[in-house]
Amino acid sequence: MSDYDVVVIGAGAIGGVAARSAAEAGARVLLLERKGETAEPSLCTGLVSPRTLFALGITELSCLRSIRSVVAHAPGGRRLTIRTPTAKALVLDRSRVEGQLRKRAADAGVAVRFQCDACSVRAGEVAFRSPRGRETVSAGIVVGAIGLNETFARIASFPRPPRLFNAAQASVAYESDEEDTVRVYLGRETAPRFFGWAVPAEPGGMRVGVAVPPGMDPGPFLDGLLQRRFADTPVRFRRHGRIPIGPVREPIGDGFLLVGDAAGHVKPLSGGGLYTGAICARIAGRIAAAAAIQGRTKREDLGTYVDACERAIGSELRFGLAARDLLESLSDEGIDEAFALLDRPELLRFVGEVGDIDRLRHLPREIASRRSLWSRILPLLSLIDRHLAARGRQQRLAASPDAPL
Repeated sequence: MSDYDVVVIGAGAIGGVAARSAAEAGARVLLLERKGETAEPSLCTGLVSPRTLFALGITELSCLRSIRSVVAHAPGGRRLTIRTPTAKALVLDRSRVEGQLRKRAADAGVAVRFQCDACSVRAGEVAFRSPRGRETVSAGIVVGAIGLNETFARIASFPRPPRLFNAAQASVAYESDEEDTVRVYLGRETAPRFFGWAVPAEPGGMRVGVAVPPGMDPGPFLDGLLQRRFADTPVRFRRHGRIPIGPVREPIGDGFLLVGDAAGHVKPLSGGGLYTGAICARIAGRIAAAAAIQGRTKREDLGTYVDACERAIGSELRFGLAARDLLESLSDEGIDEAFALLDRPELLRFVGEVGDIDRLRHLPREIASRRSLWSRILPLLSLIDRHLAARGRQQRLAASPDAPL
């Protein structure tokens, strides 16, 4: 039996960061990936902030585009355009990202193994199937960077995020004359309780996708968006996946911790998880290494991981959940009304200047500090209050048919 301080299961972007972080903290680390080294990554739009490069520890060689504009489409046809003075978002090539991260992990001393499908996780031990047959290694701490792998989660008795939205994305051959512009499509016909997107990627290519609530099939909604917005555009390939909404309550246990999508380290409003996941992966690697080296691997020893992640991203996740609740409460008519209230050049220009996709919770405070915008925002706050109150009544009725209106 081989001995490792830390075994990271899942060599995607987040697993690569966690493994490198643990190795840099002095641990002997094994990184296992069930796919082959050249396998295509899972569904990912790759739209991130520039600071995500630093969080992941990669170079700009993985960047395909710089984004300076967002155009949001309301169900009724109104459009809002937010243009930023500098590039506040980038589009990444996920295959290059993962390649860079695995190399950096290996350079830090991590043993990286592909085509290794973990089949058992017990206290201090991981068993997996590889081209060599069944193997077993000892592990002080197991870091689960498994994404949303339900099968393995059951095998290892890992908890799962509270809600999983279903997503589908198509890579289409599309030449856009707005190469620095992302488009967002709202409305129940396009993507109930979420949104659709179109993100320019490689030259001559666009990533078009939708997400829908649990129990719904995103395929027909993606087909509809493609037909309406990208008719007769060749589809290169499609991918399906899921988006966790909300963090796992207990991402730790005896001898293990979860990180990334597996832990719900994802922005609840947008579904983006590379930045938040990378921040927590650095924490996970560092704490896993210390716990394993010190022999303090019980659940109660790993509470510092939960606390550190809460300090790093907790406030942003809570704000995102509140914003998601608001989005889900709006009818198409409510979305159209909100767009009409927001369609003010001064307000949109200000949002473009101060907006930050990683720190949305700061935006209300920034707007509140600009007194000239108050008259524009007050009607929107009234709209929000009405729709949240209506949603609260609906939830009470759903919970108890006899509840008073």
